[in-house]
Amino acid sequence: MDASMLDILWIMVSAVLVFFMQAGFAFLETGLTRSKNSINVAVKNLTDLGVSVVCFWIFGFALMFGATRAGLFGTTYFFVHSDGSMWVAAFFLFQAMFCSTAATIVSGAVAERMKYSSYIVSTIILSALIYPVFGHWVWGGGLYGVADGWLARRGFVDFAGSTVVHSVGGWIALAALLIIGPRTGRFADGRKPLVIPGSNIPAAVLGVMILWFGWFGFNGGSTLELNADVAGILVNTALAAASGMVVALVVGWPIYGRPEVSLLLNGSLAGLVAITAPCAFVDETASVVIGGIGGIVMLGSVFLLERWRIDDAVGAVPVHLAAGVWGTLAVALFGDLDRLGTGLTRLQQLEVQSLGVLAAGVWAFGLAFLLLWLINRFMKLRVTPDEEIVGLNVAEHGASTEIFDLYRVMEDQSRTGDLSGRVPVEPFTEVGQIARRYNGLLDSLQDNLIAKSEYLNILDNVTDGLFLLDPEFRIGAYHSSALEKILGRSTLSGEPFLEVISDLLPHKTMESVRDFLDLLFDPTTDPRSLMRLNPLGGCEFFFDDGKGSFLSKHLEFSFQRIGTAHELRAMVIIRDVTESILLSQEVEQTRQKTQSEMELFYRILHVDPRMLKEFIDSAEQELTTISQSLEDEIMSISDRIHTIYRCAHTLKGDSQVLGLDFLVDSAHALEERLNRLLKSSHVDNEDFLPVAIALSELQQTVRRTRGLTERLSHFQDTFVANNVTGTDLIQLSIDRLVRRISEQIGKLVELDYSLFQVHAIPAEHKKVVKDVLIQLTRNSVIHGIELPEERTRSGKSRFGRIRIATEMQSGQVVISFRDDGRGIDFESLRQRAQDQGVVAPEVLASQTPQELVKLIFAEGLSTAERVDKNAGRGVGMALVRESVHSIGGKMKVLFQRGKYCEFQISIPANGLPRNGTPGAPA
Repeated sequence: MDASMLDILWIMVSAVLVFFMQAGFAFLETGLTRSKNSINVAVKNLTDLGVSVVCFWIFGFALMFGATRAGLFGTTYFFVHSDGSMWVAAFFLFQAMFCSTAATIVSGAVAERMKYSSYIVSTIILSALIYPVFGHWVWGGGLYGVADGWLARRGFVDFAGSTVVHSVGGWIALAALLIIGPRTGRFADGRKPLVIPGSNIPAAVLGVMILWFGWFGFNGGSTLELNADVAGILVNTALAAASGMVVALVVGWPIYGRPEVSLLLNGSLAGLVAITAPCAFVDETASVVIGGIGGIVMLGSVFLLERWRIDDAVGAVPVHLAAGVWGTLAVALFGDLDRLGTGLTRLQQLEVQSLGVLAAGVWAFGLAFLLLWLINRFMKLRVTPDEEIVGLNVAEHGASTEIFDLYRVMEDQSRTGDLSGRVPVEPFTEVGQIARRYNGLLDSLQDNLIAKSEYLNILDNVTDGLFLLDPEFRIGAYHSSALEKILGRSTLSGEPFLEVISDLLPHKTMESVRDFLDLLFDPTTDPRSLMRLNPLGGCEFFFDDGKGSFLSKHLEFSFQRIGTAHELRAMVIIRDVTESILLSQEVEQTRQKTQSEMELFYRILHVDPRMLKEFIDSAEQELTTISQSLEDEIMSISDRIHTIYRCAHTLKGDSQVLGLDFLVDSAHALEERLNRLLKSSHVDNEDFLPVAIALSELQQTVRRTRGLTERLSHFQDTFVANNVTGTDLIQLSIDRLVRRISEQIGKLVELDYSLFQVHAIPAEHKKVVKDVLIQLTRNSVIHGIELPEERTRSGKSRFGRIRIATEMQSGQVVISFRDDGRGIDFESLRQRAQDQGVVAPEVLASQTPQELVKLIFAEGLSTAERVDKNAGRGVGMALVRESVHSIGGKMKVLFQRGKYCEFQISIPANGLPRNGTPGAPA
């Protein structure tokens, strides 16, 4: 058969859509069955996909589409090979997905009681024999575009498989249901059929939506080419599905007295199955009618199965068999005879369609029943009653849990006695099983038919804390051994529960616990709403470890009412989840550490390597000085605080120059701790413990920085070679600082180095000079230079200007630092000095401006409005004075209010330090 590339693409896309229907069946069937069987149901859906495809490749495709033998079965194409033919490959894949769809229909019908191995056998029978042989009768020759099957030659039409796929799967499912029988408890003598609820209705709804989506490929792809009929087929498919759902809901709602979910799910699927055969031969109105009647047929079949006591877990027989039969007959009743092209009258077409339905039933049901009956004689198809009660997740796949093992032990003990006490039971759910089994254990305890030692043996094997709570909030006489270990007490029986935990929780939490217990023993309170209010669902408890400290545990409490309103008790289970909480915290700490490492890596990657090396050397020196100060027992506490303060401030300033904000924050935090010590009236050595901790963190960060710097040395060298060649560290540091601070506070600043000759500064003093100029620059940008708007109002340029120059005078290097800002505000300086008690008020009143200038070097005095990372400590200018003095230098201050402020620093040109003092301000 010739096919264009576009046709091949359409078939492949459709095959993928049909494949996706397997996911829809998995969601639908697991959602409509109990959770204790969910794994088994899902695995069966996956298994039938794989088994059916392999069987169809070996046998099925040959029997269905091989060269015909008398119109009964094919004889070629065993072990299919496309031999480079895209058409054969695409056609095989598309038809293999149809075979898988037929196979998975059986899975839902026999769910919750058929063995996994038995299901594999039924899948092989379907996909290797029953489905392909009947498929040959209808679609044989489809590979070549001819009709070879005996039914097709008679004029039987099933466009996309209402009978070939769905009815055949439904007939085989019915045969299996009759052999294995209903689920335990489904049909009790003298009672109405018991409705066994599904475990996850939202999953079932999702499954139906996926099936609806995949059906577009199922029906649309059956054209085997992308032609003008495809759009109409897809529209008919959607309309029939919607109609089936709506009609089933409208008809079923009055019958059930509620909008039953199954009406919506199976109604839409019945509409899809019904339209599958006639979708290419009817118009939109007929599609709506066919889908709607399909929903009614499905609903009637459900009632018939219940009346005949046939237990279909998901409604597969009503949906696929009954609706499939109706859809096949609807071809004759509603199909356009010209488009059918069989040359038959409508009545003749109906006879042929009925013959096909009958042939499918005799062949599929008859052969399946015979083979499965024979197999069942030698290998039971159904699981044992005990396995069914336990659930196929455990019985077939060993999917057990710790809590399940606990209840199994309780059940074993209850067989030997008669316990009392009641847990509310919801039938046929996992919670119901737990409640029923626990009731059995309590029954045996009440009648004292099991020795206390055996009961206590059960409690000794429980890893969680387990006990009963009475209405007076007292712990019952018996409890699990693990409870004593969890709560750290050896005597708990009869103790008031609130007193036991009162010392372990905050007072506010205890109030919530007391209110919760009042509601717990109020029978009128809804249990589901109550559990959402549980204040002990996950709390941190603090236990005295007997060594003067506390041990933290994370515990989860769950509460379950048991008994009647007159004899109400609460079963309490306590689980220690400390290890899992600590593990999650450790994972989070690792994540934060990794993030910190990446931030550090990013920062140092963009810093000049010379500046970084000088910074690390300086930082380690400052930290060493701090460490020595902390260890120095001779140094006074006041001197120790001031020394550490100056080192921390220097470290913060250097970090700010390089943009290492994480170090700026750490140094600033250290300053805050020291500031609190300065304000304290009494300071002991023990008060320096937080300082020592902060110092340790800073040292670790600096060590990490050095380590990363050394590993990146090659890259850094390349970076310097390409980016900062010929620029001195002093100028680089000042440039970076001005750029960062001016952006932060919204100022515009220009730097003038035209008269600055760095080589004139002795090498051994460059580090000190750099620190001094950095501090003067920070002071100038923050305090001296005005905001652009203020400068404009004063008739100045919007850009503030800082000029740094050097000059040789009489064997001295004179470094001048000048800004064109607001100068020195003496009134503010005098007021701050008075407020902070630096100088007596009567002295301040008599001082001249030249004398007041000296106050800017006073330690602890700052004109900043508030303390932040940039200013406000009153330490910077004091450090400038001490630094200049340390290298034998002098300072002079020149100023004019509103015009400028200039610092002139004189240091020995030969680099030999000599004692000096700051020069008198001019």
